Amino acid sequence: MMNKLKLFSKTYIFTMGIISVIILISNVLIYLALPKVYVNNKQKEADKIIEDLIEQVNKSDNKESFKIAKNFAEKYNIQVLLTIGDEKRVFQGLHKVDIYVNEEEITENSLIIPNLSGENIIESFDDENGEIFGQYININNLSIIKSRDFKKSNDVNGSAKIVMDLESFTETRDIILKILPYSIFISLLIALIASYIYARKITTPIKEICDVTKKMENLNKEAFCEVKTEDEIGILAANVNSLYENLLNTIVSLEEEIKNVSESEKIKVDFLRSASHELKTPLMSMYIMIENMLYDIGKYKNHYIYLEKCKDIVSELSKMVQEILDTSKLNIINNKNESVLDLGSLVQKNIEPYKLIAKSKKINIKMNLKESFNIKVDEKLFTKAISNIISNAVNYTDEGKEIRIYIKDKKLIIENDCKPISEEHLAHIFEAFYRVDFDRNKSSGGNGLGLYIVQQILKMYNLDYSFKSILTGMSFEVDFN
Repeated sequence: MMNKLKLFSKTYIFTMGIISVIILISNVLIYLALPKVYVNNKQKEADKIIEDLIEQVNKSDNKESFKIAKNFAEKYNIQVLLTIGDEKRVFQGLHKVDIYVNEEEITENSLIIPNLSGENIIESFDDENGEIFGQYININNLSIIKSRDFKKSNDVNGSAKIVMDLESFTETRDIILKILPYSIFISLLIALIASYIYARKITTPIKEICDVTKKMENLNKEAFCEVKTEDEIGILAANVNSLYENLLNTIVSLEEEIKNVSESEKIKVDFLRSASHELKTPLMSMYIMIENMLYDIGKYKNHYIYLEKCKDIVSELSKMVQEILDTSKLNIINNKNESVLDLGSLVQKNIEPYKLIAKSKKINIKMNLKESFNIKVDEKLFTKAISNIISNAVNYTDEGKEIRIYIKDKKLIIENDCKPISEEHLAHIFEAFYRVDFDRNKSSGGNGLGLYIVQQILKMYNLDYSFKSILTGMSFEVDFN
């Protein structure tokens, strides 16, 4: 049954139950312990009174001693029986009782009230006929008796007995018994209210956290647990916030990863489609030439010329297939063989094969690599990227113009003088097999994979890059910052 209750109800019932049990036990213990505690206190008080009485009597003569006994009786509202030598006197306090003395019969140990805690207490000392034996002390109420013998300085023996009335205790106990139900009722009522306030105070923050987690379940990005305290509940709220923030970040990362995978798959499909198209055209051309040569149709009778052309086409296809294979490998490289290299030396090494081509086109290559710095890359991959950029610059630079290669502010910049490419073409320049309109005839030998490969390699190293038009032509920048 309790398992089906809400946290507030459980906390309220549990707290109320504990407080109620404590209240009941406390009231019962107070009622049961009151007689013993009260009697013990009165006994200690009686011991002190009789000790003080004997102390003062010892310092005084007989006449003065009886005056002192009278004063004690009136001051403490007790009965005092003082014996000095053969003289015996009884003094009563404000409460009058009949006192008869028979010192031989009355002893402290004989005056014990049955069924009550504490010693030296009597209720009555009548005989079975209700008459007094000689001079007994007749006490009608619950009382404590204390007796002490003493010897004065003049060697006169004496004794003192005091009787302390406990009638007020009986009245107090009866009053407590009467008000006990009211006390318990009021205490339980207060406990009822206190338990409600406590349960509400404890469960409200937890309920708020539950409400927020419901919003979090629906991935509400505005959901947030307000941290109001530094206790365990506050720590719980902070932990929930941290956990939810990590969850949202993970979801965003997964969404980005899914998006990247989708884009990657799309790129692969587009790449294969483009590759098929690029391979299809020269293959079809070669197929037509071979077929015409087989049937000795027209000019194709001269097999030598067209076999040479077929050879050139096969050579180009071989290069293209190799480029396609190299490009496809970039997507599955997991372990890069990285090493620390000097960027300037790497550029200098890659420019050498293109100097002869540049010279044949009367292209002037200017280099400023003074601000060179070290980079940690896979030499084979990065050589491919730089080589493709330089090859692109040499192939498309106008005859007799200039190529400028320099390093500045941790950027590798390669500029070449040529006809600037329009923004329309620049938007697609890094797509596989894409060539600008004026180069569709492949006169330069390009297959449209160069910049695509450069892009894939630079992305692997998370390097920023740009290919843009400048006043004199085009500029390719790789930012190593």
